[in-house]
Amino acid sequence: MAINFKVNEMKNYINKLASLAVVLLLAACHENNVELYNGPSQIHFTETNSSILVDESGPMVSIQVGVTKAVDVDRQFTIQVDTDESTAIEGVGFELLSPQVTIKAGEVLGEVQIRCLYEGAEPEGQLLKLNLTAGNAQSVADFQNAYYLELFKYCDFSQSAFIGTFHVTETDYWQNTYEYEVEATEGDDPYSIYVSGLWGVPEKVKISFDRKQAFCSIPAQYFFDDGNYENAWIRSLEDGDYNACLGTIKNLVYFVYPEGSNQGWDLGTFDMTRID
Repeated sequence: MAINFKVNEMKNYINKLASLAVVLLLAACHENNVELYNGPSQIHFTETNSSILVDESGPMVSIQVGVTKAVDVDRQFTIQVDTDESTAIEGVGFELLSPQVTIKAGEVLGEVQIRCLYEGAEPEGQLLKLNLTAGNAQSVADFQNAYYLELFKYCDFSQSAFIGTFHVTETDYWQNTYEYEVEATEGDDPYSIYVSGLWGVPEKVKISFDRKQAFCSIPAQYFFDDGNYENAWIRSLEDGDYNACLGTIKNLVYFVYPEGSNQGWDLGTFDMTRID
């Protein structure tokens, strides 16, 4: 793999970014016409997925459901565990505290309560799929009627879990995927590391860890200078998730840009998995 395997593509990225800006500008000029909903009142999840770190406190998860419009009577719906797709086992990995949810007359929202169980949690994660059901099938929307909750066992942060050789899977803004290896060494504090080899560039990139939230981020920092693209900087636009049990980083959104500019050369997401 050539060291500058992505740097050589920056010119194409800049042209694509300019084209994208024109498309977004034109789209913003169109009038936004909104039609009022006039269909039946149907239940659905307001979101369809989330994940949680399960520690010894047995954390609670509140999942919101809603109906497409309010009616003048109370209605009750059933929350059903999909045992075919779920890998988490009820009573072992979680407790479903509200197998039925009531939407009060005149209201449109309700909540489902899940208790996560530490003893049954796994570092690799478990999946809980929930389905909405009702006596009248037409009362359940044909969209967002299933919810996916990933449960991961929490481990105390250890810098050593993120030091060594890692496999990186990187996806850029245009959904191009790259896979390669990087080396991670100790950072300048107990809650950071330096990674060499991102983008195939040998310069080190600092990643910092938030112990309380299990998030990680790239502070704004100098990245590289190859003569063509001078003074390239890098930072994260969205925090990534880390798993201290497995030594993995997921969904860390990076942004590469000229210093002092909001217009960048590359934007994407990468995952890091430790190679034992």
